Amino acid sequence: MIKLSRLALAGVVAAALAGSAHAASDETRARVDNLSHPTKCAEFDNVYFTLTNPKIRAFRIEVTPPVYLPDLKVDDTAPNFDHCEAMKDDPKFKFQPKNLTLYEDDHIRILGFTHEVSWRARGAEVVIGGVDETDIHLIQLQEKIDGKWTEYLVFYPFDGYWRAKPIPPERFPEAAYGSSFLIGPIEEQHRPIVDVTRLEIDGKARVFRMTFARGGTGELKVEKVSREGATLSVKLDGLPEDGDKTAPFAGIRSMFVTPDNADTARVVWRMDGGLFTENVMDFKTSVTDDVRFDRVELSKHNTSAPDVSFRGFTGAAKP
Repeated sequence: MIKLSRLALAGVVAAALAGSAHAASDETRARVDNLSHPTKCAEFDNVYFTLTNPKIRAFRIEVTPPVYLPDLKVDDTAPNFDHCEAMKDDPKFKFQPKNLTLYEDDHIRILGFTHEVSWRARGAEVVIGGVDETDIHLIQLQEKIDGKWTEYLVFYPFDGYWRAKPIPPERFPEAAYGSSFLIGPIEEQHRPIVDVTRLEIDGKARVFRMTFARGGTGELKVEKVSREGATLSVKLDGLPEDGDKTAPFAGIRSMFVTPDNADTARVVWRMDGGLFTENVMDFKTSVTDDVRFDRVELSKHNTSAPDVSFRGFTGAAKP
């Protein structure tokens, strides 16, 4: 097993959260709540954290390789259904399958898919260039790396789930995604979702603009991507506000069974007094301007899956 000294770990965390040492105002802090529950099944998303603050209008999501990746010898991405309890069957709605190339140039390719069966009765409308398609279930973003199309971002517009990863290392071309994240007003419909009615894509600029069923709009832009990580900038506008019942503006779903069988295992967050670290199942709630979900132990499942950080929260621009 690869081990890191406490000093090395402290350096990794400090570097990951650098640049946020100043005290943040209420407009630039998110309340982070843990709604997770235990499981023994490595194929069940039992980790669920929400981020809430009706004043936040923009932030960044950063995905970076786990600290042990440079020394990793074997990557385990195979499914593991050991100890998986019986799960309630999802509703099933039928669609006409579609496999579409929505956009392609010399460097970027965007694919769209409609599955034969889905648990929701409709997908989202997707508009890109002269293409206007309904009931799209999956979007894949690829870039040409060393002459090969390489995928690093997927979006499920029918229920609002995103997954991102750095450009995979050459020795692990099928590196795992791991955790998923939600952007926009989260609601419960059989599971936590963001209901996206329309998705407009600017392929060349790598920009995705969402219209939400509950009201408001959102934009996700790929700012940069490399083997060292990916940075996604997010903008929100006009989200519904309802006092104390205001919906979270973002969330993360993942899996944790044990520290060595998890897609994410720790929460690292910043408060005015410094950095704090907690096991994902032990964390309760906090208000922060910087939160990171990571692993420092090798996992038996999705070993190469990246860490995910939410940071750079800002409020509405001053008039």
